Amino acid sequence: MTMNRIQDAFRFIFFGVWAVLMTALTYILGAPPLKVLRRRLGRAKYWMLTALGAAALYLVKFSVHAATGVDVVEFRFLAVAFSSLVILMGVFDEFEEMGFSFLTATLYTLLINSMLVGGGFALWVSFAGSSWKQLLLSDIEAVLKPVVDLNPHIQVNYFDLMVQLPSVAIILWMGAIYVSILLEKRLSAGEMAPLVKLPSLRPQLAELHFPDICVWIFIASLLGAFGNVQRPWIEGVAANTMNICLVMFFFQGIAVVAKFFASVRMGSFWQWIFMTLIVVQLFLFVSLLGLLDFWLGFRTRLDKRAEQFNRET
Repeated sequence: MTMNRIQDAFRFIFFGVWAVLMTALTYILGAPPLKVLRRRLGRAKYWMLTALGAAALYLVKFSVHAATGVDVVEFRFLAVAFSSLVILMGVFDEFEEMGFSFLTATLYTLLINSMLVGGGFALWVSFAGSSWKQLLLSDIEAVLKPVVDLNPHIQVNYFDLMVQLPSVAIILWMGAIYVSILLEKRLSAGEMAPLVKLPSLRPQLAELHFPDICVWIFIASLLGAFGNVQRPWIEGVAANTMNICLVMFFFQGIAVVAKFFASVRMGSFWQWIFMTLIVVQLFLFVSLLGLLDFWLGFRTRLDKRAEQFNRET
């Protein structure tokens, strides 16, 4: 019995460290191991373990600063990023256990995470004073410096990036939730199987269809972002809204592509290969596909063709 507990402890520590590493490298891929931990540990143990992990990251950051006098921006961003992922996955799993659909659980989770992060940001601004913009710009530049150094031809407008940080954060959270649902089954095998089994939300990803009002919101954001409004705050809100809508259409487009692969009975290996190429190379095309799906109903057409083919054979 003692040996089993020791093995479980090592597994939980491994998943926790893996979550931190993936958060540092990709952010989004830090979500799946956290989701597995939440389902395996339960509510109380999950919050306790992840809170200790986040506290350890903050402790490392303050220790380095105290020892060297240098504020390591990367550690600060990692601590904030990991904390936001911990809250994101913890809150999302609460709604999942309550039986909410994927879209509803995601919406409520994003709202709660946005309010918490927004409150934390407002508190930081009150401490930083009028120089908060310059401090934030300096941090963004320091984080992106390695990427710019690798490719000097990249031109980065740090101010525009700062204005669009809200949509960047929400897009990363959306991607984290999506990937966590997509990979949960693979990571929850064997000893890491959840204590309480719930119906998987993964089938809902293939049927993902956002409300029609999203199209009108997208059109309004285009007018605000590219129209001659001459009001910076309207342009900022419109740009953030447009970014989020494009990613929503992208997820809906991915569902259309997955439906097409299933209709032609493509093997799992080739689906992963083509899906990776599509995600990396054809983002705007897939977003356009998701937008057109509102009017053309690609998946309904594919289902009808499949029914006709089955009747003919």
